[in-house]
Amino acid sequence: MRRLLTAVLLASVLAWAGACWLEPPAALNIWTARDQLILLTGLSAYVLMALIMLLSVRPKWLESRLGGLDKMYRLHKWSGILATALAAAHYLVKLAKPLLLVVFDPVAKTPRAAAMLDLFRGSAKDLGEWAVWILLAMMALTLWRRFPYHVWRQVHRIAAVIFLVVAFHGVVLTPAAWWWQPAGWLVGVATAVGTICAVLALTGNIGRARRYRGRVLVVRRLSEDILSVTCKVEGNWSHRAGQFAFLTVDRREGAHPFTVSGADDGAGRVQFSIKALGDYTRRLQKSLTAGQAVTVEGPYGCFDFQRDDGRPQVWVGAGIGVTPFISWLESLQAQPGIAPRATLYYCARNAEDAPFADRLQELCAQVPNVTLQVRYSDRQRPLTAADLVQQGRENQPWPSVWFCGPTGFADALKDGLHRLGMPVRHLFHQEAFQMR
Repeated sequence: MRRLLTAVLLASVLAWAGACWLEPPAALNIWTARDQLILLTGLSAYVLMALIMLLSVRPKWLESRLGGLDKMYRLHKWSGILATALAAAHYLVKLAKPLLLVVFDPVAKTPRAAAMLDLFRGSAKDLGEWAVWILLAMMALTLWRRFPYHVWRQVHRIAAVIFLVVAFHGVVLTPAAWWWQPAGWLVGVATAVGTICAVLALTGNIGRARRYRGRVLVVRRLSEDILSVTCKVEGNWSHRAGQFAFLTVDRREGAHPFTVSGADDGAGRVQFSIKALGDYTRRLQKSLTAGQAVTVEGPYGCFDFQRDDGRPQVWVGAGIGVTPFISWLESLQAQPGIAPRATLYYCARNAEDAPFADRLQELCAQVPNVTLQVRYSDRQRPLTAADLVQQGRENQPWPSVWFCGPTGFADALKDGLHRLGMPVRHLFHQEAFQMR
């Protein structure tokens, strides 16, 4: 994520610097510095917004390169925060002129190169100002975790319209000389990519090629707040163990991501385990019934232990986060010999909150390489980083850790492993379902 963000910002800075070198300002003073800062922040924000639009359409080729859709959404979020900050800085520098006039004398404006789009300059400036305010409001709603998801989802859809407005602002106000330079080419590429993606979003075509109509076959209650839902989907569906899919039951609510909690049986059956963690999933506990029509989109995700290099593994599934590991174990039943040497920790509050314990014991009994440890927090202390590497470090490689569960738990384990010397950036794998 950091590398891609750095590359995008570096490309923007280099393109701007190239424009300054090819067309240097007539004089160096506070006013030319202000003009250049406006151009730099505007270009950087615009290119980041194009990246946001590209990530929003969930391209399959980019998902695999970034390590999964959850990583793409995290990049989408931070790109949005950074783009909004740069857009705000762009606007504030523009507004700073009256303050600068208090200290610095104005200078005569140099003639500006004529451009075909000068007729629209006034409208482009006004629309750009409104776009900045809307972006700030959208960022605030995104960071406000208690804001209802189904409302946020509808509000967030206007991001495509905002990009088209910003594209008009950017293309009209781009200096005429830039169009013959790398800076202008970068604006052109960002405009083309972002506009295509915005049209896909506005026409409802995001993920359309990966959508399958289906019907609920079985709804089974595993515990007081967990449902097992099996769907039969039409078409040529297939998934890898550990992947997830978007399930749509109510169009007004939209699609929600759930891990596929079973191996692919080749018959188009998809099983989800749904825990009541929010308003929508609580409603599903009562409203979801056999025979109900659904839409399944996917599969997505790169949470796959087979990507590893043969080192020992530690699997940690906390609560409902154990479902991808159930898929892994089911996929290994026919070929247990290919399983890595792994320890699976299933963490729950108590026996009543661990509906998958018996199933895990059955599956692990057929896969000798995987050792199961069920931990109840009401009887044992919480799992720590030291527990994961308690075998000792002498002449042994660090294990890779595969985690699915609450973010706070993951952060605590990562921090502890980092303190012990593990290179967690490369060896700690996590599936994070934070889509906003």
